[in-house]
Amino acid sequence: MAQEKSRLNPDLSRRTFLKASAATAATVSVVAANPWSSAMTALAEEENTDRATINDEQIFSGACRGNCAGGCFLNIHVRNGKVVRTSAREMPNPEYNRICVKGLTHVQRIYSKDRLKYPMKRAGERGEGKWEQITWDEAINTITEKWKRYQDQYGKYAFGVMWSSGSYATLSGAGIGSAMNRLQNANGALNITAAVDMARGQGTKPALGQGTFVTANEPADLKNSKTIFCWGANPVGAQQQSTHFFLEAKEKGAKIVVIDPNFNALAAKADIFVPVRPGSDAALALGMMNIVVRENWVDEPFLKKSSGAPFLVKESDGKFLHQSDLGITLAEGQKDQPIVWDALTNTYGAVNAVEDPALRGTYTINGIKVTTAYELLLTRIAEYPPEKAAEICNISVEQIEEITKLYATNKPSAIYEFFGIDHYVNGHYGYFAMAVLAILTGNLGKSGAFCGMGENLATDWINMAGTMFPNGAKPSLSVPVNMLTEVLETKMYGETPIDLKGIYFTHVNQVGNGAERKATLEVMKKLEFIVVADMNMNETAQYADILLPVAHWFEVDDVFVNYSTHPYAILQEKAIDPLYECKSDYEIYKLLADKLGCGDAFDMDEEGYMKLWMDTDGARKLGITLENLKKEKVLRALPGDPYIYAEGGVFATPSGRAQIYNESPAPNNNYGQTFDVTKEQLPYFEPPYEAWHENPLHEKYPFTMIQDKGRWRTHSQWWDVPILKELSPEPFVRINPSDAAARNIKTGDIVKLYNDRGYVKIKAVVDRGIQPGVLSLPKGREKHEFIEGHYQDLTSRVMNSVCANSAFFDVLVQVEKA
Repeated sequence: MAQEKSRLNPDLSRRTFLKASAATAATVSVVAANPWSSAMTALAEEENTDRATINDEQIFSGACRGNCAGGCFLNIHVRNGKVVRTSAREMPNPEYNRICVKGLTHVQRIYSKDRLKYPMKRAGERGEGKWEQITWDEAINTITEKWKRYQDQYGKYAFGVMWSSGSYATLSGAGIGSAMNRLQNANGALNITAAVDMARGQGTKPALGQGTFVTANEPADLKNSKTIFCWGANPVGAQQQSTHFFLEAKEKGAKIVVIDPNFNALAAKADIFVPVRPGSDAALALGMMNIVVRENWVDEPFLKKSSGAPFLVKESDGKFLHQSDLGITLAEGQKDQPIVWDALTNTYGAVNAVEDPALRGTYTINGIKVTTAYELLLTRIAEYPPEKAAEICNISVEQIEEITKLYATNKPSAIYEFFGIDHYVNGHYGYFAMAVLAILTGNLGKSGAFCGMGENLATDWINMAGTMFPNGAKPSLSVPVNMLTEVLETKMYGETPIDLKGIYFTHVNQVGNGAERKATLEVMKKLEFIVVADMNMNETAQYADILLPVAHWFEVDDVFVNYSTHPYAILQEKAIDPLYECKSDYEIYKLLADKLGCGDAFDMDEEGYMKLWMDTDGARKLGITLENLKKEKVLRALPGDPYIYAEGGVFATPSGRAQIYNESPAPNNNYGQTFDVTKEQLPYFEPPYEAWHENPLHEKYPFTMIQDKGRWRTHSQWWDVPILKELSPEPFVRINPSDAAARNIKTGDIVKLYNDRGYVKIKAVVDRGIQPGVLSLPKGREKHEFIEGHYQDLTSRVMNSVCANSAFFDVLVQVEKA
């Protein structure tokens, strides 16, 4: 009988797939001097291995720490000095036991043929692929000589460090309190931000603050929700390890609503799917608020006790009226309280002294005209009846009515969000509006009720000041990467002179994964000196002048806690010595610091830095010490069981309350730009910058292009893993059947996507789950995987004036059969 073929890859038979999977999951022998050649060879070696040698296996603790929000706790299996496999390790709460196919394939990452093995310098033109092997001494001396010379001649910002989320760890990764930030601040080099995933914080933080798990309850609490909105998130593809919490909640009777332009995998299990127009989320939230007010579903006790809804806003400057505005003398150490109107006594008072503050009304106090924040919100909400919201969002009024009733009355309700809404120029408006919807209905601060995303930041106990700012160093100036073109041309960032000559890239693949790739390449051409520290020859590495080979995560001692969707800190034990001539990032930082004249900032070994990182009362209160972590390998890093954000209605905002009105809007990167303050104070909708049906450009380029974060990659990582290449051999674009038929496109056809910025040729898949007028591509593919062109050539580096962020989805393109 003929072998069954895989639907994903017709050249991959079921037998080959099972063997490839076994080669990943089973114990295999891999020789470091001979990098992985094929899964079948490895499986054959395993079948000939004496099973008795399994008894000689050592098992180390570790974490999968790329930015997939997983942070899986792993067993690292080692035999004869070689990592032979990984497996899931038991968490204290087994609900968080986890491993995915990427975590199972680390052996192939460690022993990849594309692994960088020794320091190299460019021998030809940038990007030509010609290299010359050099020693570490030559590499460090060359880097630091240029780094110091540029700073001496052109100022401290003449050299920059750019990082992103390639690896989260304390010593050899990015993240809060990481050693990389310590080097940057100690030296004073320019901090070049990746400008990604910023809209969520810009929109949500003014309303809800931000806690140690951002603004969500821990995932295990989802089972206590009666209604769950999965809004702008795709957990099955992007946060795989959290998906089972949704399904378990559903088994307990929770209603699940998925709000997304396209029908994703969770939508198949949802009770309601809402196919919103891309970038229209703020309008939907405003329309829902309109219904909540109309139907008297507002949680007024919550608004009065736990929100700033009763705060009085001055007509003159849009700020809250405080005691100091009324000439009230404050005792030493006394906080200047906002003023509210007392509904019982028909006078005013400080918010902490008024039992029943009025939610509505306009008043004049000591000649100052004021209106409650809630009254101002009602005026804004009135502009968005459900009929208007339905027209903007391209859904029915009936569906908006249905989901609003469910969210507002079938409580507790949770809004689970990640970064789907983030990737539009108007993204932060969507997040702010969603947060205010949660505030109005009181779906916050209790079990089963939250609004936001949840990733473990551990900010309540990490020693950030001690680790990031050695010897009183100040935070380095930050410039978003999307503005480097202008900085290089004008040699200014706002009022600050910057003559940028060189960049050290680490934990980031900006050329392959950043917005508007051609602009990035122009920046690379203009720089005099580029250093890249990485594990493999990705697209950014190809443009380096000096390449530094970095150790794999399992080749170092470290601690992982940042940006995982579980409540734990994990000990990374060094399972094997770094292969070839690779070094840990921490060792590289020490070498650089010594030559740059700030070596005293790194006068400690790895263990010393980890102890410094945990040296806080908050950590000790949670029982987090290096000694305990060495013993247990994993420690709970969140208070409560389960952790509830803003429990009891106390929020991590300046007032301690949730805010429906932002009195002091501020850009996340301030370079002296002007912006419309009134747009930022209350929930607001404006269309996406480019990807909008009313944009005149839409006639020429009628498709919105979305990048789907799938399970085969974490951003652009894992591109070099053979088994994943078999399971997902090539990128493809998904297109709605009606759009495909109009262009005579069938599944498997090669199509061209293009706009004024660039093009890409790619195979098409006709998919009914894709909304008409929308195209979906997989995120994280390298240039060599496309037939021609590059998908990031299509994207734009345009940013909102108050939110420096890459709007990967705010893109219009045309598609045609190639």
